[in-house]
Formats: sequence, structure tokens, C-alpha cells
Amino acid sequence: MQSFHPSRARRAAAMIAAAAAVPTALTAMAHPAVAADGDAPAYTLASTVSPAPLRAEECAADPACVLAPAPRGGVADDYAALKQAVDTAATRVRAAVVAADGTVVTPPTTSTVLLAPGTYRLTNGLKLPPNVNLRGAGIATTSLVLDPTVNWKNFNYGFLVRHNDKKEAGSANLVSDLTVNGNCRTGAGAPVPADLPGRPGEACDFRATTSDNTGGGISVGDRWTVRQVRFTNFEYFKLWINGMNGVRIVDNRFDNWGGAESDGEDNIGGGGRNDDTVIERNQFDATIRGNSFDFTNAIRTTVRDNIVHTRPAVAAARHEREYGNMYFEGVQAPTATGNTLEGAHISLTSNANYAHSGSNKDITNPRDAVITGNRILDSASIGVLVRYDDYNDADTTAGTFGGWNDASTDPADHVVRVGGNNVIRDNVIERPALSGVIVFGMARDKDAADTIVGNRIVNAGFGGATTYNTGGGWFDTAGIGLGVGRGDSVYGNTIVDDQARPTTWYGVQLGARKTTTAPTDTVLTGPAGAGNDISGIIAAPVRNGTIAPEAPGNAVAGPNGLTWDESYATGNPIAGYRVYRDGAQVADLPVGSETIPGNLLDADAASLESAAAGTAGWTVGTACKVTRTDAAGAVGGASLALTATGSGQISTYSRKLAATAGTTYTSVASFQGGSGTTGRRVRAGLAFIDGTGKISRLASANTATVDSTTGWMTSSYSAVAPAGTVSVQSFLMVENAVAGEVHLLDRLGLVTGTATEQWTDPAGTAGQYQLVAYRADGGENSAVVTIP
Repeated sequence: MQSFHPSRARRAAAMIAAAAAVPTALTAMAHPAVAADGDAPAYTLASTVSPAPLRAEECAADPACVLAPAPRGGVADDYAALKQAVDTAATRVRAAVVAADGTVVTPPTTSTVLLAPGTYRLTNGLKLPPNVNLRGAGIATTSLVLDPTVNWKNFNYGFLVRHNDKKEAGSANLVSDLTVNGNCRTGAGAPVPADLPGRPGEACDFRATTSDNTGGGISVGDRWTVRQVRFTNFEYFKLWINGMNGVRIVDNRFDNWGGAESDGEDNIGGGGRNDDTVIERNQFDATIRGNSFDFTNAIRTTVRDNIVHTRPAVAAARHEREYGNMYFEGVQAPTATGNTLEGAHISLTSNANYAHSGSNKDITNPRDAVITGNRILDSASIGVLVRYDDYNDADTTAGTFGGWNDASTDPADHVVRVGGNNVIRDNVIERPALSGVIVFGMARDKDAADTIVGNRIVNAGFGGATTYNTGGGWFDTAGIGLGVGRGDSVYGNTIVDDQARPTTWYGVQLGARKTTTAPTDTVLTGPAGAGNDISGIIAAPVRNGTIAPEAPGNAVAGPNGLTWDESYATGNPIAGYRVYRDGAQVADLPVGSETIPGNLLDADAASLESAAAGTAGWTVGTACKVTRTDAAGAVGGASLALTATGSGQISTYSRKLAATAGTTYTSVASFQGGSGTTGRRVRAGLAFIDGTGKISRLASANTATVDSTTGWMTSSYSAVAPAGTVSVQSFLMVENAVAGEVHLLDRLGLVTGTATEQWTDPAGTAGQYQLVAYRADGGENSAVVTIP
């Protein structure tokens, strides 16, 4: 550990004093930069609901008020003087009268320590007993500045101001009208507006000689009120609420102005089964770091009428994606209402992502939440997110269901409190980078329907991805995504995309891709017949994500137009591809492109457009004969026909083509079942032949099947030619055939590389192209592929 030099101490103390020099009266200082459309009110230190600060003459006239000595210029340590003032105030408190049953008969009286204008330098945390208030001369007039240079361990996991670990029935405390400054950037943090924090994302200046959890702002006790306090420049949590009841956090300010910076801990954080916390009318400047709010394990929490600013430039300067979010993790019966979030979002989740020990051994899922009347603007991800999850114990079993008051006693088991009955109502969500509202997770952890009604979601997917993985399945950009639940209500919402180049692909997505969990019995029409008002989107008002086919791969734009690989044939078979330019569909290719780019097979044998081409070099593989026919069975038609001469696999080979070892080749074909066939698996493959005549047959493992009613099914297979290869053949198979049945093959191809689809825009118009595959039954789209 680096030793501390006395001259450094004096220099640091002088810098603390210089930076903390503050005006003696508050002006309505506001950050000059606000959203161009004026949606988010500007950050300001001016009070919105708080009374004027207590005046010195008012304190002098009150026997229960102690005037603290004036600070010593921010250079000398003021801890001893303030501790003495607190101890004196504690003697002026009259204890509550409590009945035998614990009922408070007579509330206690409170006393107050009034701080003078100026900067107090503290080398230790100040502990307030129950019923002792700490008040300053104004949010920008009085400052408490942390000084870790004497003994940083005094602030290890510690705070500038905190409770004294004692609880008293009916007690109440107030901390108000001052600034607390953690000195992360030495001497910084004056109330001077800034677009960026000081040296964004770098460790605090004192980190070289301390731990990374040194010095938080305020840690509250039961029934504390924190009001008109500015939090700035902290390494540790700014405001901490843990295991407390009846806390009120009102009209405070959070920033990193004046060259300050913070570490990534939450601005308002805690949990520990907090009850009846109210967080209201607070403002967060875009220079903050970490979440604006994050509780883990709490009940009956209200977060209302707060304003949170973030900016992409600040996140980028720290090499972070987003910040400023509101997290309710394992919180039951919370309310979030009237908040304005700029660039941030609201998340309701369980506490399952923490280490499964202590208070996080048992899991609480989001339940009975009301998220209403919020304005969520330009979120860097989702607008409102709800996730249900849990973990398995060592014996691989899930936890035991229980309620809020149940706790596990078995070391090998845990309690899981299931979620549901959350209401997301009447919110305005504009320009989220992904979807507006999304609900997903484990079906076992949700036992009541959620309600998503009356929300207005505008331009979802703005500047973001078209598809994303939640960890509980893949979602595509939609106004609302619902991945789990039974009987959930999703109606009365307005989902609109009014951009010239829309980014919202779907109105409502039901079910995630690549997961077995799906919602059931979703209610999309309200009691009065109101559905969802959806307009301007790219694809469909309602999407069933669980049956989406696989997306095409390796889509690129080249001199001959767009090329891409076939979608992998699965149980969700595709019937073709759709091409979009700038959010508008410009092509529908029901059976793929007419030409296979770079097809190595003869042109007439590949396209099979000429009946005169005969079988064009195609030979019998197993248990079939090869002819030409059409869908009606007429001999000499345009398609290759395989007639099964026995039961089991039937196959055919193309003619041999010269091949080079180490080169990638792809075989492709479209299949259709003849009359009366059903459920036949079809596969494309490759046969590589070396100089000795040895054949290596490789084929797709796809499970796609065809029958006489489902239309054409395409299968493709790519492989690298093994060492010694001199030639290659396309190798095509139909599994489980029955003797006498006929299968049609068309659009037969063999290429180097992997691209077997091609499309050229006849309009020749430049733009952003996007591509989807779509299902044979119902037309459900794959994930969207954006072509560079």
C-alpha cells in the first residue's frame, strides 16, 4: 500500500476546501442541456416541495436545537466538533412513552443540529441517534466532505452520515438542506453544471490507498426523512436504505458536477426487507453513475414523481451501455408512478441473480406491482421489463413455494415466492432502443396474470437491434413482448411507428423464440371490445414467436445484389423470404430466388425449367427411380421425381464435379411430397470422392418434413471438402418413404461457399436492407437479418 506523505495531506485538504467553496444563498442552478423536444424537465438544485432551510435565529430560539460550530475552512477536521454537537442534541430528546404491548402512547420529541454555511471536513462518519436531526443552511450552502486521508478504514463500507444502529419505537430523524461529497475526485464537486463528470469511468483518486467500497453518502434508519440533500462525488453508495421501515426520500439531487465522478454503486440502493419506503420528487443529473434506484428484497415501496436524466455521451465516455435505471429486485407490492426517465428504464425482477446466500438464499419474484403514469424516453434498452426466475438447489430441484413471511430453514432447500398480478398501465414510452414492454422468464415462477393496458409506445427499436436475447428466449422489436403467463391482459395500448424509416417490427409478440415456454389464453380484447391500436409498424400487429422459423444466414450486399444462405430447415419450415428496404417490403420470394448464385450444376439441370433436359445427370441413390414430372404427376414435367421402389430412405446424386480439398461446398434442393404422402423428412447432403474412389457422405441433420399439402420445403447443407477430395456430388434424401410414393425435387444446386439465395433490387435504390424467412403455414417471420 502506498504510504501517505504529510505534504500530500495539506495539498488534499486545500483542494477540498477550494472545490467545496459554495455560495451562501441558493440560486436556481440548472443544467443548460436538456432534451431537444423539451420532454424531460431540466435538472435543477432548486427545491420543488421542500420548505425553506432552518435559519440560525430560529434554532437559537428553540431549546431543542443546537447550533454547530462553524466549519474550519474545509482544511482542518471538523468531526470532533460535530460529534459533540450531536451528543449535546441527543440529551435534549425526550423518550417516547411505550405501553406494555409496544404501542407508542406519547411520541418522542426530537432535537436538531443546525450546521453553519461552509464546508465541514470529516475524517469519520457522523452517527445520528434516533430523534436527532441534522440540517444545513441550504443544499448549496452547507457541505460535508469526506476525507479518507487520515484513516480510510473509518469509511470502509461506511458513510458520511448514518444511523447509530439503535432502534426506538416511534422515532423519526430528518437530514436536510446540505450537500454530501465523497471526494472521489479530490477537491471536486462544487455545484457547477457539467456535461461530463471528471475523468469519466476512472477509479476514485484515493483508490490507490483504499478498498473499492470506501465512503458512501447517507445510510438511514427507521422513519428517517432525507430532504433537499445533494449527493455528489462518491465511491460507495450515495444513499443506503437497508432493513428499515417508513423511510422518506424527498426532493434530493444527485450529480457529478464540478469535475466530480462516482463509482458504479447505486444512487439510491438497499433492501434487506425494507417496508413502506417512499422515494419522491428527486432529480438525477445526466452525470450520475450507476442505477438511479435499486432495491433488493423489499415490500410496499413507492417511487414517484422523480426525474432521471442520462446521456449516451456520458455512457460512452465510461464505456458503458446504459445507466440511471430503476430496479425492483425481489420487491413485492411496489408502485412506480409519475416518474420521467430519460435514457433509462424500469425493471421488475427476482433476486435470483445474486449469490444464493443470506438474504438472497430465498427468492422473491415481482408481484402486485403497479407501474403507471411514467414517461420513459429514449431508453437504451427496454422501456419496462418484468422477469420471473429462480434457481435449482444442489439436488437439481426447485425451491419450496412460500409467502413473504416464510423463510427457509433447510440448508438444502430454499423458499421461492412466486410472482404475477403486476399492472403496467398508462405509461408513455417513446423511442426505446428495443421493445416498449417485455415480460418473460420461468412459467413456474408466475401464478397470476399480469395486466398491460393503456400504454402508449412510440417508435420502438429506435437506434437499437431488431432482435435480442433476454436469457429467457429471443424477442424481436415490438411494442409489447409477452413470453410467459396465462390469461394476461394486453389491450387498449397504442403502438405506433411514425418514422419515415420505421423500426417497430410488430405490435405485440406472444412467445419468445428458441424457448419452450409460451403464454396461453392471452386476452387481446378488453371488456368493452377495445383491442390494441397499432399503426405504422413494419410486419404484423401480432406475432407468435414460438413458431418462428430459423433466420437466413450470412446475408451480404454485393455487386450482383443481395445473397444469403438458406434458413436451416427445422420443425418450423419456411416457404420463402421477404426483403425489406428502409422498413418497407420490396420483395417476396415464395420459393427462394429464381437463380442459385454460382450454381455449379448445368443450368438446365439446376433450374429444371426444360422438360427436354430429362434427368440431366441425376442418378439413383437408393430405392427409387428418377424421372421428370409435375405436381399433377404428368411425366416430363419441370421437376425431378423420385419414385420409391421400396420402403425407407430414397436418394439421388447429381453428376460429379471437380472439387478442391479445403473448399466449402453447399448442396441445396427444394422438396415436395407427392399425393398422399405425409411427414417425410427431407435432407440435402454432399458426397466427396477422393482419388481412390472412396466416398464420404455428409448430410444435414434437419428435422423438417413434407407432405402433399404443405408446399415446397428447402434443405441445404454445407461442408468443407476433406483432404484428398477430387470431386463432389449433391446428395439428396427423403426418409421413411413408402414404396410407390413420389417426391418432387426442384431448384437443385451445388455451389462453392454457402450462399444459395440471391435477389437484385430492380429499382436500384440505395437503402438499408433487411431480410426474413417466413413459414410455410401461416407466414410467421424469422428473426430479422439486417444486411450491412
